[in-house]
Amino acid sequence: MSTVELWISFFGLMLVTLITRGFFLLAGSKFHISESVHEFLRYAPTAALIAIVLPELIFMKQTTSQVFELNLYSPQFFGGIAAVMGFLLTKSMLATIFFGHACFYSGEDFHQLLM
Repeated sequence: MSTVELWISFFGLMLVTLITRGFFLLAGSKFHISESVHEFLRYAPTAALIAIVLPELIFMKQTTSQVFELNLYSPQFFGGIAAVMGFLLTKSMLATIFFGHACFYSGEDFHQLLM
């Protein structure tokens, strides 16, 4: 790929990004979004966060076969459960981080004992 083709690709990608991300901002209030769509969009960040974090908590990659496997005894899973329980009990972000990390590191030691 030549230098000119790379620059054309960069500007094309930049243009596509600007159009797709700025479409609703540039259009302003010309589009009417119903209340039900607003209600659905309220849950989009939470759903996206769960979709990113949950596989990291419950699946572990096997080092020999490079396949992800469900592992409910992983330290990440213990840390995630403890963080959720810490948040539900205290409603504090600091306590959530503390409980999650404490159980993650203790679960990591326990996991190494089992292996």
